[in-house]
Amino acid sequence: MKVYAEFIKEEEKEYRKKTLLQFGNSTKLIGSAVLMNPGSAKPIKDCGQEIAIVKSFFKENHKIKLTNENEWYIFKDDPTMRFCEKIFNGGYIGENKKLDGIIQLFNCYYYRNKDVEKAKENFSKNSEYIFEENYLLSDKPVYFGWGNVGKYGFLQDIATDIFSKYKSENSDISPYKTEFYDNKFYHPMYINRSSKNNQIYLRDFFAYLNQTK
Repeated sequence: MKVYAEFIKEEEKEYRKKTLLQFGNSTKLIGSAVLMNPGSAKPIKDCGQEIAIVKSFFKENHKIKLTNENEWYIFKDDPTMRFCEKIFNGGYIGENKKLDGIIQLFNCYYYRNKDVEKAKENFSKNSEYIFEENYLLSDKPVYFGWGNVGKYGFLQDIATDIFSKYKSENSDISPYKTEFYDNKFYHPMYINRSSKNNQIYLRDFFAYLNQTK
């Protein structure tokens, strides 16, 4: 896995916005995940010549010209990113499909801190660092993994808005139920826990992912 991310530091606070998880050499969009807020992954160095990969991705998949090249960095991966990989490759359900392409990783709020309570303390609904990338979700499958923090907590309004906009633009949102509160929205850190319901959920998502290639 290679990780490229849009990274901004302001007044000792760090924000990781759009994040690309690349598997293999392809820049084809596999799908996306929307979680709570960025965790422990840190920038390693600027992209250098590898910014060409990021530029190609946005041009080929979204018809967008990248204008903030200096804000993109190569990142070290973290456990949540590796959990996301196993959701998309079917690793948790015994499939282990080889991925070739890019998973977009977003968050409801982009303040980089693995402590959710500290993220909450820093949160403002007027922040410019909240999710506004519905236009990048395209028609590819999206894994909504904001957990109860998005379903009932301080990120609820953002998560509800993301889900409703995605639902309005996609007639088939399988494996999700139509009503926001009827869904579990398991965070990738918890979906790997063995249970019958989790296995059904993961199989439904994997099937949806592979029927919309």
